[in-house]
Amino acid sequence: MALFSDLESMGIGGVDLDKVFKDELKPNPAAVANEETKKDNEIKEEDVLFDKSYQCPICDKKFKVKAVRTGKLKLIDQDEEMRPIYENHIDPLKYDAITCPHCGYSALTRYLKPVTTAQLRLIKSEYCANFKGIALEEPCMSYPGAILRHKLSLVCALKRNAKNSEKAYIFLKMAWLIRGEIESLPEDDSMRSELLKEEMECIEKAYEGFMAAFSKESFPMCGMDEVSLRYTMAVLAHKLGKMEDSVRMLSTVMTSKAASQRIKNKALDLRDQIKQEVQAGRK
Repeated sequence: MALFSDLESMGIGGVDLDKVFKDELKPNPAAVANEETKKDNEIKEEDVLFDKSYQCPICDKKFKVKAVRTGKLKLIDQDEEMRPIYENHIDPLKYDAITCPHCGYSALTRYLKPVTTAQLRLIKSEYCANFKGIALEEPCMSYPGAILRHKLSLVCALKRNAKNSEKAYIFLKMAWLIRGEIESLPEDDSMRSELLKEEMECIEKAYEGFMAAFSKESFPMCGMDEVSLRYTMAVLAHKLGKMEDSVRMLSTVMTSKAASQRIKNKALDLRDQIKQEVQAGRK
């Protein structure tokens, strides 16, 4: 006996079980239209880019590279290392390393400034003379392209004997970019494991460089005040398994009068996480 056959004796048509939920499964025309409108209004990466002009401090030639109109982007979050995360998966960090297409000189935007005569000669002879060109990234910068430009920035920073903080900051930015690339890949992508190793290498060098900078340089450092950098270093130390160092730095953040409540809360959360990890390791 069919489940609803008894309704027929009441003069009511039976119920076709195969079609009970058919109408619900049909897409709602209004919902589809709203979704399409949302996609049409969604900001794309190329929509926030513009050509910015620079003059190379090494070869004096002018050139243009893609830059980001940050005013068009909405910051939606920061990860535990203070890496900014913007809506629509747009990553402005990819555009922070500038490479001259003529001579290859590279630097982060905050460090693209005049060099000394001695630095100029050294960079020209030991770097620019060997530069063989770099591919133009259009219409948007890829993660590999951005990471490559950061690597070139590090080489140039070494050639001009840059401060430890600048070199550490480049490594930190590279770690962020590598993580961005990892997040853009499918879970089963074979590149993920190798990229994770590279990210940890950059984290280790960033931590080493910032530790060296603390004893010799003054704040602000790489645009960060002491509280922000101590918290960032605490996160790096945690990732490297240096739990005691991390807790020590977190304590200075939580007791600092200059620290905002927001960063104190982040420090407290990380300290509690470390305590749980240490206790779990002892079991």
